[in-house]
Amino acid sequence: MSYNDDKVRDLADIALHYAKLAVEADRKGLKSLAVTYYSKAVDALTELLNYEESPTLRQLYTKKIREYRYRMTFLRGVISGKIQESKPYKSDGKPVIEYKHEEPILKKFKSSITWDDIIGLDHVKKLIRQSIVYPIRRPDLFPLGWPRGILLYGPPGCGKTSVAAAVSNEIDAEFYPIDAPMIMSKWLGESEKKVAQVFSFVKERARNNIPVILFIDEVDSLIGIRSNEVGGEVRVRNQFLKEMDGLEDKDNFKLPLFVVASTNKPWLLDLGFIRRFQKRIYIPPPDRETRKKLFRYFLSKVNVNSDIDYDLLAEYTKGYTPSDIKDVCQMAIIEVVSELFESGLASDPSARPRPITMDDLVNAIKRVKPSITSEMLIVYNNWYKKFRSE
Repeated sequence: MSYNDDKVRDLADIALHYAKLAVEADRKGLKSLAVTYYSKAVDALTELLNYEESPTLRQLYTKKIREYRYRMTFLRGVISGKIQESKPYKSDGKPVIEYKHEEPILKKFKSSITWDDIIGLDHVKKLIRQSIVYPIRRPDLFPLGWPRGILLYGPPGCGKTSVAAAVSNEIDAEFYPIDAPMIMSKWLGESEKKVAQVFSFVKERARNNIPVILFIDEVDSLIGIRSNEVGGEVRVRNQFLKEMDGLEDKDNFKLPLFVVASTNKPWLLDLGFIRRFQKRIYIPPPDRETRKKLFRYFLSKVNVNSDIDYDLLAEYTKGYTPSDIKDVCQMAIIEVVSELFESGLASDPSARPRPITMDDLVNAIKRVKPSITSEMLIVYNNWYKKFRSE
């Protein structure tokens, strides 16, 4: 473990410690003490932003800083007599409002993505069909059940989320995405209770014989070895593992319910989590032939010149992800459209950009650097060899 990882862990622990003390003091009405602890938590989180690399956790910590500062301002106003506290308040300084019915925990998401939109990844598609589609089509053929947990891992930009969305459309499933900020931000102090409610909700939907996919994006940010929930500690992970075990109970054994998680950093997951995800599928960067198909796919809706050499484009983009190749094509399109505007012809609705040439794409490739390095691929391949389950 690097110095940076140690620093991140230490600062996260400090922030967690003071956030818990602040919430506890706040609930007891000890306003001055709560302000002191909120301030210490803010200091730790602010320093943590200098070291944390995960965009998801950075978003979470930034939001927590804002919430705690808001609460400190409110409490100071109450202490000074400038604000009158007439009703209970939450930790974000806003009044607690009682509802007769709870706000829905999850929101169903419907994507238009199908397998036709996912170029290549034939081996991945086969594994997904074996793990999800076939059990849904003929559950009677699976007397020992099927994998409940499916982990999609690999470099960013290679299509993990798209794979999950595409299979949900194939089986006409209800698709419920969640991520770390949704749980760790909105559910401060009672996160494990909300995790239980999430699973209770999706199980209830599945009991109506409705296929359900619970999709956890960037799961390492939520349940990773180095991640800590500010204000809710590691109980979230333990509750999650408990709920995963519950899917194997006899009452849930044949439910059409799947928990699909994605991660760019599978090495941050602990062994207990990995064990509960029986099917672990590597989503690799595209090979040469797939890169050719990706260029054809992304350029299919624009006018292109006959000089484009797709074999050469594939050769030039070794190490590029599908997302990188999309960026290359997008940049080339922007350049030719900009020419049309700069020529003054764009005001004519019938005017069209000139065809995209090989030179346009080569210039775009020079400006868009690959997301993946050879060192990164070695790390992914090592993890694949150690934990593969395909």
